Amino acid sequence: MRSTNVAAVLVVALCMAGTAAALPTDAVRSQHPQQAQQGVSDPNATLVFTDQTTNGSVVRLSTATLSQGGFVAIHDTSLTANNSTVGSVIGVSQQLSSGPHQDVVVPLYAVDGRSFNESRLAENGTLIAMAHFDSNDNGEFDFVATNGSTDGPYVEGTRAVTDSASISVRPAADDATDGGILGGVGPIAVTVALVVVLALLGGAAVVARRRQ
Repeated sequence: MRSTNVAAVLVVALCMAGTAAALPTDAVRSQHPQQAQQGVSDPNATLVFTDQTTNGSVVRLSTATLSQGGFVAIHDTSLTANNSTVGSVIGVSQQLSSGPHQDVVVPLYAVDGRSFNESRLAENGTLIAMAHFDSNDNGEFDFVATNGSTDGPYVEGTRAVTDSASISVRPAADDATDGGILGGVGPIAVTVALVVVLALLGGAAVVARRRQ
């Protein structure tokens, strides 16, 4: 695992549809009112996103703690390479209540406001997890659909709370190990088992005929 803090320019871009401009912390919070609640008791979040192997349709966070609840969004590397804060979102968790959560599953390529030509990752690479508020309390992740004006990120200082992980994509043929034929038994094993059963039945039939 390697932790990645996205620079303040990216946090600002979340609220300005990809426009990069450095704003002070107070300006960032003014665009996300929930972040300014209760003075010293500022909202906070932590994410632990570890390197993993996946079938490409989901990723998992080891832990996610969001003091005021919200979502975990998964961004591809265009977040940092192109400052594409909205267009880089490729996955989002279900709504999370306030507090700690373990083994957070995030489906990929099913995000309101975006359409995709793929349903799973095509190759190995790095993904970035980011903690987001449910700033309008409607239980829906509206960050993409509103072009970044709603459900903005948790911030620490002037940086969005993020963590990155190296994702290895398991070949589709290996999906059998996760519940393929007969709950994970491969086709070769099934064929061998059938041959053995037929041989036993044939042997039993021969013995039966000899006894007659």
